Amino acid sequence: MLSDVSPTGRTARKKDNQVTIVEVSPRDGLPEVCDSLSTQDKIDYINRLSDTGLLKIECASFTHPRLMPEGYDAEKLIKGITKKQDVTYVGLVPNEIGCRRAVVTQIDEILIVLAASDTFNRLNLGRSLKESLNKMLPAVLDAAVANSRSIRVYIMMAFGCPYTGRISPDDLAQLLLKLSYMGASEIVLHDSTGMANPRTVKSTIRRLLDLQLGINLAVHFHNTRGAAIANCMAAYEAGIRIFDTSLCGMSATPYGVNELDIGYWNVPTEDLVHLFEEMGIKTGINLEGLLDCARLAERMAGIALPGHLLRARPASQIAEIPQYLRRQPVIDP
Repeated sequence: MLSDVSPTGRTARKKDNQVTIVEVSPRDGLPEVCDSLSTQDKIDYINRLSDTGLLKIECASFTHPRLMPEGYDAEKLIKGITKKQDVTYVGLVPNEIGCRRAVVTQIDEILIVLAASDTFNRLNLGRSLKESLNKMLPAVLDAAVANSRSIRVYIMMAFGCPYTGRISPDDLAQLLLKLSYMGASEIVLHDSTGMANPRTVKSTIRRLLDLQLGINLAVHFHNTRGAAIANCMAAYEAGIRIFDTSLCGMSATPYGVNELDIGYWNVPTEDLVHLFEEMGIKTGINLEGLLDCARLAERMAGIALPGHLLRARPASQIAEIPQYLRRQPVIDP
């Protein structure tokens, strides 16, 4: 039997039913869905999210504006946020230069990206996985640690790569061991192409949690094939307590999808929070405040976004009987 939560809050497999939701929409979805947002629009959005009880928010990307134009104002954005003491603000960096840009801001945590598939690592990041681990990552870690920042690592293609197939849990375990040894504080299993299913999610996560590495393990599922919520439930049952989500499901273009009209492939934050709370699993998030943020996102996007809860309402909310049903004649059987 694995131990319960450690005094530091780290655990191999958590026994309590409290979960942490990591909001990724300011970085991952908002720039894709909402055109021509001002820096102040983004700041106001993040500040509103900070008031809902969310404990971690991915805010900005410190990628060169030539490669990612929407990230041109990362420094100004972070400077303008009204930071809350109990919220961790996260910034994505692609390399050491990006990390050095990030650590002179108020950002609390550095996010870096790797792929479990060497082929995809070369395609997406322009270098082999070995090069990422031996050259890019140590430089980023040194810069982050020297400036007292923790490191969050996405392992993309954690459950499969469309170009090489399934990822071996043993290979994934070896990658986790390396990242843990190198100083990562939180590792995210990223289902980049939506190839995961509940059975493989459970078996993979149990294999990884049994390593008892003493680091935080999180999941980030894409709904490419409609299985994201089911995979979240499987991950919870396997012992995961940290879930990446995006308000209204907003996301950038998912990998492995040929056509995309609008980015909405992430798990909608409001939907997963509602589901957990209905099941008696505490999130610490004010759902009504979250729905207010969803309405703000829709106003900024100028369209209805595809999260379910704004339309369906919370399951606990009692609805009035519609007038057309009141007028129905009674027909005896």
